[in-house]
Amino acid sequence: MRDEMPGAGRRPDALELRAHAWLRLLKSGNARAADAQALVRWCALSEQHAQAFRNAQRKWHDLLPAATLAGMHDAQLAQLRTSAHSKKIAPMSRRAFLGGAVAAVAVGGVALLRPPLDLWPSAADAWQSDYRTATGEQRGLTLADGVQVEMNTRSSIALRAAGGDTVGIDVMGGEVAVDVTRRARDFTVAAAGGRTAGRDARFEVRYLDEEVCVTCVAGSVNVEAAGRSIMLVAAQQVVYDKNAIGAVQQVSLADVSAWRDGVLSFQQTALSRVVAEINRYRPGRVVLLAKKMRDRPVDGRFNIRHLDKAVAQIQRLFSLDATSLPGGVVILK
Repeated sequence: MRDEMPGAGRRPDALELRAHAWLRLLKSGNARAADAQALVRWCALSEQHAQAFRNAQRKWHDLLPAATLAGMHDAQLAQLRTSAHSKKIAPMSRRAFLGGAVAAVAVGGVALLRPPLDLWPSAADAWQSDYRTATGEQRGLTLADGVQVEMNTRSSIALRAAGGDTVGIDVMGGEVAVDVTRRARDFTVAAAGGRTAGRDARFEVRYLDEEVCVTCVAGSVNVEAAGRSIMLVAAQQVVYDKNAIGAVQQVSLADVSAWRDGVLSFQQTALSRVVAEINRYRPGRVVLLAKKMRDRPVDGRFNIRHLDKAVAQIQRLFSLDATSLPGGVVILK
């Protein structure tokens, strides 16, 4: 988006429309670090610009109390909410303000923009990943001889190489399916301080909310995490984080791997988890305000390309009221 200087005689609602356009971009899943920098510059043009964005945030906050657009690690946007700006920004103050914003998103800086509720891609992902997928996007990659990787929606990976060959990947977020065929050396997938390795196997690694779930689809893989090593065979799954690794579980591969066929499959899954999963694939946001319904079980299979139909089915199934808002936001209550 281009910077916009305030013009003489601007109508009062013009900045408001522009501010809401910024919010739509940030919530679309397509915003980049450069867009975040441009937004800071836009807000610094005048007190009216900053106030328009604060007002737009406040309206969004009123609709979604948990969705504050200024994260704890984004001091610049937080300042727009909490600081009182003078009507005329002195040149030095503005330079200092923009300098702080650039420092916050610089590769070598102390802080990186971290979007609340994952409403847009983080700057860390943009700079550190080799491949990323957007909301609803899935992508297949051939990374080395005998190695195929399929990336699910909103996923980020970085490649690791040795001797001119790609020997593994780091999953920084999201979900990947890895097919390794008769390699002479292990292909490894690292996430949250752990690693999964296989030479002739199919497996999936899901890294969300600081937790990693590894599922072996075929063959066998070795999972090392939290000081332990566990061997998985087909239809076995284990979950770990930075501090501990859980017990091995038997799973239904048809449900776990359904996303590769364009389907979300749920069996006796809490409604809150179903909504959270839909939000990973669907632009915008579905917000469940009916707290009494959060733990109600859901059974169903939904086409990833038609998730608005899934939302409508959930609304009818639980007799919820639905309110549709701009930007793909749906309130269920």
